Amino acid sequence: MIFVYCAVAIVLSIALVWFFFAPRKGEHTVINGAKQEITISINGSYSPALIYAQAGTPLTIYFDRKDSGECTSHVVFPDLGRDTFLPAGRTTAVHLPALSAGDYPFACGMNMVHGMLRVTGEGGTNIDSDTDSDTDATIRETNNTTEVTDSHSNDRTAELNTLKKRFLVGVIFSIPVFILGMGFMFWGHNSSLPILHTLNNPWIQAVLATPVMLYTGWDIHRIGWSALIHRNPEMNALVTVGTSAAYVFSMLVCIAPEILPATARHVYFDTVVVVLTLVVMGSLIESRARAGTNSAIEALMALRPDTARVLSDSELKTEAWRLPQAGTQTPMSQIKTGDIVQVPGGHSVPADGVIVRGSARFDESMMTGESAAIERVIGDAITGGTLNLNAPVALRITATGQNTVLSQIIQLVASAQASKAPVQAVVDKIARVFVPAVFLIALWTFTLWMIFAQQSAFSFALTTAVTVLIIACPCALGLATPLSITAGIGRGAQYGILISSADALDKARFIRTIFFDKTGTITQGVAQVQDVSSARISYTHDRIKPTSAAALAELTDMGIRTIMLSGDKTEVADQVAREAGISTAIAQVKPDGKAFWISHAQQQRGVERNHMIAMVGDGINDAPALAQADLGFAMGTGTDIAMRSADVTLMNGDITSVARMIRLSRATMRNIYQNLGFAFAYNLVGIVIATGILYPFTGWLLNPMIAGLAMAFSSVSLVLNSSRVRTARIDSSREAKPLNSAHPQIIIDDSTHSNQGELMFDFLKKKPTAATSGLEDVLIDPICGMTVNADQRPFAYGNKVYHFCSDHCLEAFKAEPQKYMEE
Repeated sequence: MIFVYCAVAIVLSIALVWFFFAPRKGEHTVINGAKQEITISINGSYSPALIYAQAGTPLTIYFDRKDSGECTSHVVFPDLGRDTFLPAGRTTAVHLPALSAGDYPFACGMNMVHGMLRVTGEGGTNIDSDTDSDTDATIRETNNTTEVTDSHSNDRTAELNTLKKRFLVGVIFSIPVFILGMGFMFWGHNSSLPILHTLNNPWIQAVLATPVMLYTGWDIHRIGWSALIHRNPEMNALVTVGTSAAYVFSMLVCIAPEILPATARHVYFDTVVVVLTLVVMGSLIESRARAGTNSAIEALMALRPDTARVLSDSELKTEAWRLPQAGTQTPMSQIKTGDIVQVPGGHSVPADGVIVRGSARFDESMMTGESAAIERVIGDAITGGTLNLNAPVALRITATGQNTVLSQIIQLVASAQASKAPVQAVVDKIARVFVPAVFLIALWTFTLWMIFAQQSAFSFALTTAVTVLIIACPCALGLATPLSITAGIGRGAQYGILISSADALDKARFIRTIFFDKTGTITQGVAQVQDVSSARISYTHDRIKPTSAAALAELTDMGIRTIMLSGDKTEVADQVAREAGISTAIAQVKPDGKAFWISHAQQQRGVERNHMIAMVGDGINDAPALAQADLGFAMGTGTDIAMRSADVTLMNGDITSVARMIRLSRATMRNIYQNLGFAFAYNLVGIVIATGILYPFTGWLLNPMIAGLAMAFSSVSLVLNSSRVRTARIDSSREAKPLNSAHPQIIIDDSTHSNQGELMFDFLKKKPTAATSGLEDVLIDPICGMTVNADQRPFAYGNKVYHFCSDHCLEAFKAEPQKYMEE
């Protein structure tokens, strides 16, 4: 018999591997006029999961969602920055532009159901985050935004109500069966409680369990079997196979017990009802928790009023425009550029515009993250969505719909949330083989128990195999990264930090060197007329921003090297560097010089790719440097082209937010690794115990009901942990004191860049030369090579006293002093 069992298991294992990993056939799009189309059915999986499209032709994919599981409620194209909500029981169109040849993966919101868009041929351009699209009804700008948002909310509410009904039925019918199972577990079969012996009738249990199996678990089974048929299994497939096996076997005990050994005539209805009820409960809790992950977008959308009062020319010429009843109440869908609208005190600004009458204080925290009110007067530009605090103003509309700043922010945040962090690629590979691996483990668990169990072999084999299927939770792996990324990007938006992609959020924690443009970034950007006749202007007396010195000191304290790029003469750059606390300034930088310096600095990272170099700027001439840097920060107060070239936009124009971004990156990625650690540990420990491998040594055999409870809460625990990022503290825990640099390093940028490479090489290698420092008695931090003062963190080692720019550098030196002395 041992040979037979093993032979059957080997054959089934080969069949499983072939079934799940054999090449799949795809379907081609159909050309319809000037675009191509295809329909994908969703019922626990994507069918077809592989689609072929032509390059150079716009594509519309119709997603026909037939299931109502939380997993498939969204479809995400991470490479295209698209996250689309798919209402249950409806077909949703996703419009994509003409794409270049290549693979564009897409997945469900939990990253467990996967598909692939394969574009072949020539032509087309890749979409970027600011491309106009009506892909996602939750983020797109249309004339009926309110109706679209309400529809999304209604669909979400309907799905939650359905889950509640299924859960309630499960609870009602599961309680008596659960009492029986747990009652005999605690009191034994000799208990005198009448209800236990009444419910012990397997037929009564079957009657109670069937509604749970067929109604409460209906979506689980429908989705699970469909996923298996389409060779794209996920959590529901594991649960449905496990509970179906237990249910069918239990019904067999009721109908024909004589065909089974006497020792195997045990029903598992308690396992079936409890597991299905707990899984639905987990989905219900998870749906509520995950609904909060888009809070940043929903909060931004809520800032827009539905209507505005349009003023006539006659009203505007008199003080009548100030009256509450002034103007005509008009839907926002009918507001157009050039209209004059009244914005009363206490109301949100309907769209971007310029004040033409009146003045008021505005709360612009939704844009900048700063709570201080700002006085705005005639001629000042006002952003739609900001709040007028105290007095009416008349506003000439300059942008509506998708052209408003708020709409672009919403699109940017949504695109970033739909993007994928590099760590997710590894998780994806694991997740794709996870479910087939679980099936194989369950198969061999069943086989080995049938071989080696001395008594009740079939009962042990079935129990352990079902438990293995139930305890495994691939959702934990799928949720670990996207939930944290979404929460992190939302947290940044609350501070006016707009992050373009998950990759940018990941890389910010590795920033070690930051190049700063001087004018308008460190300084206020106020110019003076130098020559009236020639209209020449000068930034010689441009003062630094009030917060710049403290912000740069904070970055220095974090162990980050700061470098200022200035087009000014040496003495001006030197003065600004002293006031701001910059230890190194590159003066007389030519228009093309900024990108050169960053490029050359990148060439000196060698294999050390975790030393990211960032650039912070605000002007048109900063765009090449922002694009060249590993991570570009654009001031939201600067030019539009700079913002489009950057990875991060600081809406408040304050470099204090650079440190906030770095802390946010660290907090988010730390949260991701916590999630991944829990997910892997949970599955590893859970599956090992579920197989019963510890039973011969410890007597531990995991009850399937306990496994169901653990599985139901595994993904919920990840949701709760990820939500902590939404309240992460990214401000400094202590006030940074400005560091006035007594002896900043000055590097002069000559037009030929003849010797600049050697200077930058020495600088990044922590070996400043006399040519770069200009002074022989300058004190250098041996860790980062920054200029320090004689009173900064002295530490004696050997026969010499060393000085350090930050506690971080001091501790690094203390750990390995000999290493740095040799360098």
